[in-house]
Amino acid sequence: MQQIFIELYNYRPAWVERSEGERTEFARTIAEAVKGLKSAGVDVIAYGMNSPATDRRAPYDFFCVYRVPNAGFRREFERQVVASGWYDYFEQVNVSGDAEDFEAVLLGNARMVLPGSS
Repeated sequence: MQQIFIELYNYRPAWVERSEGERTEFARTIAEAVKGLKSAGVDVIAYGMNSPATDRRAPYDFFCVYRVPNAGFRREFERQVVASGWYDYFEQVNVSGDAEDFEAVLLGNARMVLPGSS
């Protein structure tokens, strides 16, 4: 089943301490890797900045949203993020799971269904 994978992140001090040239080189490397993901069937839905005006704003300044083919692919994607050195420069939390029907999830909420319980 298709998975949604969301990354929320902030700069770490190590990112700020790099020169602009070093940051640009790293960003270009990541951009090329993301292009490769697209050719492997990943739908890059959006990258963006978390608006300061967002109601109940999460304490992260940036986000990425992907649709990946399946859970196995998502796990491999997570391994590649670690291998890239991304977490050295960015504090990040992830949200992921099956791309499901909104009504089914909401009705599951009414029944108190939790992840991994069905």
